[in-house]
Amino acid sequence: MRPKTPIVKPIGPIGVIVAASLLAGACGGGSGGPGAAAEPEDGVLRIVADDTNDFDADTYVVSAGEIRVDYVHSGFQNHTLVIEGIEDQLRLEVENGGRDSGILTLAPGRYIIYCDVAGHRDGGMEARLLVE
Repeated sequence: MRPKTPIVKPIGPIGVIVAASLLAGACGGGSGGPGAAAEPEDGVLRIVADDTNDFDADTYVVSAGEIRVDYVHSGFQNHTLVIEGIEDQLRLEVENGGRDSGILTLAPGRYIIYCDVAGHRDGGMEARLLVE
């Protein structure tokens, strides 16, 4: 027996508009929320870590120069925060809902921040840091 081929009907211009609207809405575009670019408030870059081995944003944006980083934990397990390639300039550590902070100077460029606790970065605990 030959398998049946599904019948595909054209959706027309209205269907295309509806589908495009649903797709655009599903891709984000809203403000805030996980994955959105986070910008510092009052000159302080606030980064939140949680127990799902993730940060509160995929991208953080700061101005070049001296940057104060406030690292906040919203869970219980231990997390660190370092910047790839310059790990010796800043290493923050939080656990049990705690916070840590530090100051460093960064030139314009693109950096990667991550947690260096074993297995956390491999589990997805990294984000982009754009310095303008």
